[in-house]
Amino acid sequence: MRDRLLSLLTRLVWALVIAAVLGALTGWIVAQSLHIPQVDQITAFQPASATRVLAADGSTLATFAIERRIVLKPEEIPNNLKLAIVATEDADFYHHGGVDPAAILRAVLYSIKEGRLGAHGGASTLTQQLARNFFRMHERTLRRKLKEMFLAIDIEKRLSKDQILTLYANLIYLGHGAYGVEAASRLYFGKPAKELTLAEAALIAGMIQNPERRWSPLRNPKGAIHRRNYVLDRMRQLGFITPEQCEAAKKAPLGASLHRPHYSTGSFFVETIRQRIEKSYGTDTLYSGGLTVRTTLDPGLQRAAERAVHEGLVGLDMSLGYRRPDNIVTEGLAEKPGDWEAPSWRDLVFEPGAMVHAVVLEASRRKARLRIADRHAVLGLAGARWTGTRSLRRILKPGDLVLVRLPDPLPKDEAADLKVTLLQEPAVEGALIAMDNSTGAVRALVGGFDYSRSEFNRAIQAKRQCGSAFKPFVYMTAFQQGFTPADTLLDAPFLLPDAEGNLTYCPKNYYPKYFGITTLRRALEHSYNATAVKLQQLVGGDAVVATARRFGISTPLHPYATLALGALEVRLVDLVQAYAGIANLGEAPEPRFVTEVDDRDGRTLERSYPTLHRAMPPAVSYLMVHVLEGVIKEGTGVRAAGLPAHLAGKTGTTDDYTDAWFLGFSPRLTVGVWVGRDLKKRIGKRMTGARAALPIWIRFMSDYLATLDDSARREAFPVPAGVVFTPVDYFTGLRAIPSCPKVILEAFLDGTEPSESCSDEWHRIIKLPWPFQLPYYTPRPGEPMPTPEAIAVADERLTDTEDAAKPAR
Repeated sequence: MRDRLLSLLTRLVWALVIAAVLGALTGWIVAQSLHIPQVDQITAFQPASATRVLAADGSTLATFAIERRIVLKPEEIPNNLKLAIVATEDADFYHHGGVDPAAILRAVLYSIKEGRLGAHGGASTLTQQLARNFFRMHERTLRRKLKEMFLAIDIEKRLSKDQILTLYANLIYLGHGAYGVEAASRLYFGKPAKELTLAEAALIAGMIQNPERRWSPLRNPKGAIHRRNYVLDRMRQLGFITPEQCEAAKKAPLGASLHRPHYSTGSFFVETIRQRIEKSYGTDTLYSGGLTVRTTLDPGLQRAAERAVHEGLVGLDMSLGYRRPDNIVTEGLAEKPGDWEAPSWRDLVFEPGAMVHAVVLEASRRKARLRIADRHAVLGLAGARWTGTRSLRRILKPGDLVLVRLPDPLPKDEAADLKVTLLQEPAVEGALIAMDNSTGAVRALVGGFDYSRSEFNRAIQAKRQCGSAFKPFVYMTAFQQGFTPADTLLDAPFLLPDAEGNLTYCPKNYYPKYFGITTLRRALEHSYNATAVKLQQLVGGDAVVATARRFGISTPLHPYATLALGALEVRLVDLVQAYAGIANLGEAPEPRFVTEVDDRDGRTLERSYPTLHRAMPPAVSYLMVHVLEGVIKEGTGVRAAGLPAHLAGKTGTTDDYTDAWFLGFSPRLTVGVWVGRDLKKRIGKRMTGARAALPIWIRFMSDYLATLDDSARREAFPVPAGVVFTPVDYFTGLRAIPSCPKVILEAFLDGTEPSESCSDEWHRIIKLPWPFQLPYYTPRPGEPMPTPEAIAVADERLTDTEDAAKPAR
């Protein structure tokens, strides 16, 4: 009996071994014949996820992705959401090994009854769905089903239940471009998945089988609520929640709406980041690598910069006169004005006082009706007063695309007409950069009026003549060579060789006159061109080029006489870097846009730190800061004198008023503004840097200063060692005496203060016209002086006041 039992057990063991071998062999043969993919792919898989670009405060500026997905770790998915998915898709998930035989049997019987394969879709376990979605197997065939089952069994052997559920939750499509539960949570509820309520989690889980239409809360709210309640009932039946929790969640409102991320600021900055990341890491990583890119941008300052540029350009363009707007009907964009949708309306947020595009529907003498997205607006004659028209019908017609300002405040009734005022889409362009002086961090960047109309980044890509904004490099070179702000030169006509070597070039000032004996301070504060060119001749053009290079000017420079007047092209970002170096007492910072790049797992791929290089000794740089403070106190930048802070800067204007600039700084921040046209044409008559660019700078700096506390606003420029102050006469630069009409406290390098005192005789001489000052003036070695030929050329040119206004200021 015992031997018989032992023999029976031996045979049973052999039978099991043979069955296992045959089963494994059969499984291998079937797997080979079905060409089942390798499960190793899924264990090493990381779902494609978006690259996020973050501002300095951690807020999201933009995302770059092919699929809108944010990958979560197992612990980041709330338990309610996990249980809701299990209750909806696979109630036995935690009990089967990848395939549910009972569910398969039910599906087979139902398919036989219906007479078609796959008539019942409930046979697939959650693991099978994961295999199907991962390997993109969506054909409805028996072969696909067998593949799916083998894969599911293999997946269950390699991954834990929590890993499988996490992969599933990150992969599933949940409608309207959202992949994964985190993207869906943000899209429908505007918050991360970890903050979802029970009702919200049930709604998302219920969408899985038909997210676009049948169970979409956006397209079928009633159906979505019905499905959500079904999920809650299933969770109650399975013991996942209590009956009380179920009933409370059922009473919750739908609560879902479209929460598309609205990135309305920083388009030019974001594009700069996109190009930089794509160049460093490649296109695939940019769009699917899940990088986190931390940047230097300050969202508040960015909004202020965009407001300043928009308001400044619109106001400037309106001052140049009314222009007929584009018409969408005559240009063939639409048959009727009511049929057209402006691109700017796609993400339009109605904000009090905002500038928006509108289409004219009809116009009469005193009133015009307009459309703004899905709302109507009314423009009265008073709202177009600046055009000078007496009839709106004369300046507007149906189909015109115009820029208008929304009322402030907006009407509470959203169906009410909006009473708007007429603006004008500017034909001029502008750019602005704000940079931290000590770190080079770019805090705000505007590359043009509207990124949607032109992606060309004028703040970084454009190379334009900068006019007198270049002069500080000439004066700093002079200060380094021993000149002081109180030294004098004769501002008078003189001749220099032209490109062919002939003595024909005579520098002329903005105003049709020369100013005679003048201090270097006064010459820079009031932007005398003849003095700047003469000073460059004395210090050497090559030395000026070297100074500009050390401060960060990267474009080609040549030691021509006109270099002193900014005749060669530069980039705004380079000038801002250079002026930040002046403000930083000679240490020029490298511009920084990105502070850190992390991969999808939080590992840091790169981290940047401030990089500065010494371009000029601190004491010499301070002399330049002190003189540029005078530009704002009483020079060409005097419009900014009312700002409550220590500020310094310089205007710049080019020939024929094609480019207008203002570069200025506080002890902490440097801001540069350029205004002009993309084609080198005149902005407008006498549109100098002070008239076209400085108002934008003032508007931005006002907003910036408002963010600082009183002590920060009162912060003065630090005075380095080696600088001393001496009272001097403003006009002669000599040591002040009691009878001097204007005395200033001038900065000098220690030991370079003037030894000669002013006198009443010098007061008399300084008031004389420049030709009568010649007997009293001692020229410096090599200083170009007036000649009869120079005076003749100057007299000829100064008779044409319009031509005399050409040089930069």
